[in-house]
Amino acid sequence: MAECNAPIIGPSPTRVVPDISMEADPGTGFLVGETQTFPDGVHYGEYRIGGTSVSSPLFAGVVAVADQMAGVPLGFLNPALYQLDTTQPSTIYDVTPGSLQDQSRVDYANSINATAGLLYSTRIITYEGLETYCDGTGNCASRTIVISTLKGYDDMTGLGAPSTGFVAALAKT
Repeated sequence: MAECNAPIIGPSPTRVVPDISMEADPGTGFLVGETQTFPDGVHYGEYRIGGTSVSSPLFAGVVAVADQMAGVPLGFLNPALYQLDTTQPSTIYDVTPGSLQDQSRVDYANSINATAGLLYSTRIITYEGLETYCDGTGNCASRTIVISTLKGYDDMTGLGAPSTGFVAALAKT
């Protein structure tokens, strides 16, 4: 089985998606309000949301501001992101390892209200498992991975998160 190679942008292999982290923690995410129909009527409620439902629109907004500053659409960003990481590394905050982290939450046992009690859950934030990469010709390679943060590029946070000067520097690339 042939091993797939990552595309080369600059002197080292990289992924083919923008490798920038944004806020995605559901525990600290954005407040969302919506009106819903329940068995006892229509009610308005608010909750926090996280994950890609928050991080993708956040980064889209960052890129929209950079597009406006540049006066043109920036298009495919990968080369610009890796250029910034090399030439202006202070514009990307490198997320490095910390202590173990968890995601704790409280949910309604009946999904509607607290009358049936509350469910408490905590999980350690990690990813472990089998990951398979395939190229366009059907050549595939698999490996067992554990995703974690490291100094420099890592699978958990990519290059890191936008820092001071990121939007202006991106607009000039």
